[in-house]
Amino acid sequence: MKYLACFALAFFAITAGAGAQMGPPIPMTAAQFESSSTGQNVTLVVRVTRFSRTALDAELLERVNDSLYKTTGKSVVLYVPAETPFVMGSMSDLKPGAVVFTYAVATTASHADVKKIIVVTQYVRVE
Repeated sequence: MKYLACFALAFFAITAGAGAQMGPPIPMTAAQFESSSTGQNVTLVVRVTRFSRTALDAELLERVNDSLYKTTGKSVVLYVPAETPFVMGSMSDLKPGAVVFTYAVATTASHADVKKIIVVTQYVRVE
């Protein structure tokens, strides 16, 4: 009986952790990104305005809820090397209007180097 109780607790602990990971990441606000320091890890959600070679110009978005984001009017330039991993989507999805989550490292003001991208255009709405 004691082993069954331990097994049940372990099972619920594992499944509870997995469930918590299923939601989208919580991106930084525009103010948080503006105050980030060089070398700091940042999580951003942006709407692509232009993508050329390795430079992604975008507008920073702010989260309202998991499926709704609002524009901020703040521009950001992201460096996206060819070997950047995509969790969902691909490099060909980086077209004007695409909405993407990025895990990146802040470099200079309004600039960051992307480490991972998740394309979520079809799953979110922007107001």
